[in-house]
Amino acid sequence: MQCSVFAPAHITGFFEIKKHNEAVLSGSRGAGVTLDDGVLTRVLIKEGEGKLQIVVNGQIQNNKRFISNIARDILERMYSPLNLANFDISIDHDHKVPLGSGFGVSAACALGTSLGISSCLKLPLTFNQACEVAHLAELELGSGLGDVMGEVHGGIVLRLREGPPGRGLADRILGGEELYVISRTLGEIETADIINSPHHQERINQAGSNILELLLKNPTPAQFMLLSRRFAEETHLMDDELRELVEIMDEESLGASMAMLGQTAFAISSEPDSSVEKVLVSRIDNFGCRFL
Repeated sequence: MQCSVFAPAHITGFFEIKKHNEAVLSGSRGAGVTLDDGVLTRVLIKEGEGKLQIVVNGQIQNNKRFISNIARDILERMYSPLNLANFDISIDHDHKVPLGSGFGVSAACALGTSLGISSCLKLPLTFNQACEVAHLAELELGSGLGDVMGEVHGGIVLRLREGPPGRGLADRILGGEELYVISRTLGEIETADIINSPHHQERINQAGSNILELLLKNPTPAQFMLLSRRFAEETHLMDDELRELVEIMDEESLGASMAMLGQTAFAISSEPDSSVEKVLVSRIDNFGCRFL
């Protein structure tokens, strides 16, 4: 039993943290963009002795590594240990965007794992229910709040109501022209350190409380980037080195800002060019997470 799932990378431009007593209803409102670069997950399941192997970009992961924790959290939500003992499971993730840098890699791995295992074992879950498992794993590990919804939907995504697919609500900006996402990563940011900090939560929610409504009044890629830059400045999450990159990229595109949450500058452009060295150039993905 085997299958392959592609989940596009997702860069959040701005967001607002929304927590509820029921974890499944929690998440974030905001907006982001998906890339045609992302994570390809291959799941292989056969009868065996309960072995689990997780591979990321050709490297076998030990039990303490982050992507392994995502897979194990998902497996625990789906099965009892007794059922797991009957299978050997191999999960192979291949990603071409940086981990821990604001591209939603953890959510893409979670989606690939949840959807892949559900499909291989023909579990009694709908597409949205399997995505909900991935969303809950993200919340549990503090690795993201809205990336699952963004990656499932595709495009320049407007997350109108927090929660996973089936419970949250999303829309997207219309656009007939081909647009590119140009990004340059300087390093990593630990997402959990930001979204679990009361100080950062207050700043984020103050800055993000009315921005989505402004974008809905003028839903264009340029307005999305303008409001994303405003959010990055008001939250004080962007340091001087990253701001210098953002300002260069802003002059060459429809707008540039900081990826939330990562030490990454990104821009949306009608041309796949930049004077900044070592950029990743991607097209906007308009299809969302899918089986291959």
